[in-house]
Amino acid sequence: MGKIILVLGGTKSGKTSFAQNEASKLARLTGKNISYIATARALDQGMKDRIKRHKESRPNKWETWEEPLNVSEILTKAAMNKAAAILDCFTMLATNIIMELGENPERIAAMDAVSRETNAVISAAKGVNSTLFIISNHVEVGLIAPTALGGLFQDIAGINHQMLAREADEVYLLTAGIPQRLK
Repeated sequence: MGKIILVLGGTKSGKTSFAQNEASKLARLTGKNISYIATARALDQGMKDRIKRHKESRPNKWETWEEPLNVSEILTKAAMNKAAAILDCFTMLATNIIMELGENPERIAAMDAVSRETNAVISAAKGVNSTLFIISNHVEVGLIAPTALGGLFQDIAGINHQMLAREADEVYLLTAGIPQRLK
């Protein structure tokens, strides 16, 4: 049965470095490789630069899967015979799913679409003999978003983080590069 590790934190909190380091430890212990599942879309120069930096931060031997919407469909294949898989990142996956519903997505439809994929990811992760690190931005703290779409995104992220945390074997919150184990 697969293991799920949820890694939460703010922007530039050290989430990706933490997950990569922990996955690398598992790879050294098992002699198996790592799969990296990237959900970002290169829609502007800023995102292109960010994706490039992320690619440069991981070893070339890691297998990279680029999937912005249907992570659950590739997860079993990506994680098969691997020490670990890293999903980077859940909030980008949620954003992509929401944006597929148009500029003004209906609240219930958006919540249902993301929750369906969350449940499918959890199910797929539990079905493989590998560890899945799910990286996600902790957006449900601080100020309430000033727009309806931003508020919907915060609500969806918070609700789905709760779902992921319930099913996760371990949950970490990173602040200033320091991991705090929550579960």
